[in-house]
Amino acid sequence: MPTLRKITKARTSRELERLVTDDTERGWMVASRMNYISADPRPYQILLEFNTDNERVSI
Repeated sequence: MPTLRKITKARTSRELERLVTDDTERGWMVASRMNYISADPRPYQILLEFNTDNERVSI
């Protein structure tokens, strides 16, 4: 199964922190440092990867 990636964008660093906290509770892990892109309307960005190590399949 391929690793899923997600880019989370926020208007402020505090909003980004809250979004990352919510996503880590759902199984996502931080995969990069925070980026600030001044020309973007949501300049604070971070890359997340889905944590497949904890995935267990029972049949």
